[in-house]
Amino acid sequence: MLPKKHRLKKKNDFAHVTRGGRTAASQHLVLRFMTNQREESRVGFVCGKKVAKRAVARNKIKRRLREIVRALLPSIKPGFDLVFLTRPGAADLEFEEMGLIVEGLLERARVLNKL
Repeated sequence: MLPKKHRLKKKNDFAHVTRGGRTAASQHLVLRFMTNQREESRVGFVCGKKVAKRAVARNKIKRRLREIVRALLPSIKPGFDLVFLTRPGAADLEFEEMGLIVEGLLERARVLNKL
């Protein structure tokens, strides 16, 4: 689970990032991101009914994404709001494959620190 200070929770925050943020996309995931005025980065996840009809499947996708981001959190630059949007087909991805896609999107967005 992500620490509370790293969670994007309010509807207005999600809307602000999705409307005004920049985009990095792959076949199964889209990353919307923008800078914030905070000392830490916050992350949110969106998985709609077009991706998976059953809530169980949508929640599974979001749990996987949260765990992947939690592991990458120390290497994410501070001061960003990130929203991961899923696309149809994301439910078919394996955990490791999803992790590589997330890492690639973060690198493309230049949000990941080089280790």
